[in-house]
Amino acid sequence: MAINSVPDTEKQTRIDLLRHGETTAGRCLLGSTDALLSDSGWQQMHAAVKNKNYQRIISSPLKRCAEFSKQLSKENNLPLSIEDDLREIHFGDWEAKPINEIWESQQVLLSAFWDDPVNNAPPNAERLIDFEVRVNVAFNKIKNDYKGDNILMIIHGGVIRQILSNILSVPFKTAQQFNIDYASTSRLNCFDESINIEFINQQITLS
Repeated sequence: MAINSVPDTEKQTRIDLLRHGETTAGRCLLGSTDALLSDSGWQQMHAAVKNKNYQRIISSPLKRCAEFSKQLSKENNLPLSIEDDLREIHFGDWEAKPINEIWESQQVLLSAFWDDPVNNAPPNAERLIDFEVRVNVAFNKIKNDYKGDNILMIIHGGVIRQILSNILSVPFKTAQQFNIDYASTSRLNCFDESINIEFINQQITLS
């Protein structure tokens, strides 16, 4: 999947969007609540970056991203930036609650949220428009500040979908159709006037 043609004379910035691995929180709307990577999550993340070369790491501040980012940065002597605006969206009263629990008690609200997240945010949640703006601004700054670099961004499924949504000029609801699995990588090749999506949701199978 590509956006525009690749100019021969422009400097390429490669950005790998890596979602964090499995966490100890289980199947819930984790959002901006902190949770640790599980043992399997750590293994997934190490497998995802094996034999890959980066010049810098940029991470969400949440522990499921930042702790691995700090370890990888230290082990490979890579500069690390922790960007608060790359944290996951906050789900308000639904934060860290199991999805089946929300479904049992607030089925109508949850269905409305899945159908139209812009106009049916969870109670006391971050507005989707605010989430979109902060992620877009953060990504554009990174793309412009580190031109020509090979960058690893360790972030969240919702953040990755928002970045793809912005690049493709489609609603966030459409981008929700992308599978963004634990420890999967989506690669962007960025130029001055264009962005090519090389692949989405590439996974490494643990042996």
